[in-house]
Amino acid sequence: MEFDKLLSAAADYGFPMLVSSYLLVRMEGRIEKLSANIESLTHVLQDRLVMQFPYVQQQ
Repeated sequence: MEFDKLLSAAADYGFPMLVSSYLLVRMEGRIEKLSANIESLTHVLQDRLVMQFPYVQQQ
């Protein structure tokens, strides 16, 4: 009886876990690139703000 429950749980939850894991691994590189681009954009915007409003102090 225990084996049937274990097999049923693996069938019910194994496939979604496998798909989720695959998608997370696949998207990891894209998320890292996005984070780097956001950081770069932050620096560019900060530099432009300083150029436009030189009296504003940076934090």
